[in-house]
Amino acid sequence: MKKISILLLIIVALLGLTACGNKVESTAKSFFKALENQDFEAAKKLSTEEGQQLLTLIEGFAQSADEEQIADMKKTKYEIVETVVEGDSAVVKYRQWNTDKPEAKEDHELQMKKVEGAWKVHFVKDDVQK
Repeated sequence: MKKISILLLIIVALLGLTACGNKVESTAKSFFKALENQDFEAAKKLSTEEGQQLLTLIEGFAQSADEEQIADMKKTKYEIVETVVEGDSAVVKYRQWNTDKPEAKEDHELQMKKVEGAWKVHFVKDDVQK
């Protein structure tokens, strides 16, 4: 009986960890989808306060861009490669490329934080310059 109880606890713990990882990943996917669509308001809702401030700056640049630059920005795609969760923080490793140059993929990391029980994208100016 004791072995069954321990086994059940291990299974519940693993399911809990898997669920946390999926929530991190689903938040990251939604964030990337918002960026692809240049839906900065949706991206801000998925970001920490610091990320929201940076997105406001990026949104300003996007609004002053010409049609060719906007079309080029919309060609940016993202693919999640790996998600590592450690407590209330996580790192989502992803690949980014332009559809005109699919062979020129770049690997990056997206920092995530749990804020009031919800996973949020946490990035600052230094993250964008990398």
